[in-house]
This record gives sequence, C-alpha cells and structure tokens, in this order.
Amino acid sequence: MEGFSEEHVIEAAVEGSVQRLRPIMMTMLVATLGLLPAALSHAIGSDSQRPFAIVIVGGLIANLVIGIFLMPTLYVWMARENDILPEVDVSKDS
Repeated sequence: MEGFSEEHVIEAAVEGSVQRLRPIMMTMLVATLGLLPAALSHAIGSDSQRPFAIVIVGGLIANLVIGIFLMPTLYVWMARENDILPEVDVSKDS
C-alpha cells in the first residue's frame, strides 16, 4: 500500500462490515426464531423462561447494531496514519 488515506480506511471498514453481516444475521435469526415462543409465552412456567429469552434476543440485536454499524464507524473515526491495513484484493474469485 502506498500510504495512508481515508478512502482505504473507509473501504476496509465497509468490506469488514459486509463480510460480517451474513454470519451475524444468520445467528441472530436462528436464535430469535428459536426463542420467540419462549419470549411470547404466557403459559405456566413462562415466568422464568420469558425474561431469559427477551434478554438473549435483545443482546443479539445489540450485537448486530454494534458489530455492523458502531464498530466500523469508530474504526474510521479513530484510524491513524501508522495503522497497517491489509492489501486490498482487487481480483474477485467467485
């Protein structure tokens, strides 16, 4: 890499967010769909299951927001000239 530029940092942050979006979304959707009956239940025994299910689903949603939006934004905001970025692979092997 020739040197530090804001475009390279932004490109790295966007690329990282895009690569992490699918795994985070899949994990969140599977866990949320699995815990949805426990989170919405009003039957006997739901007094102990419902709070746990709500906390887990809320944590997964917070993980999505933090991992996809907040962390890359903070990285772009705090990046310095002496940070080492990996080389950008321009050839897409699909």
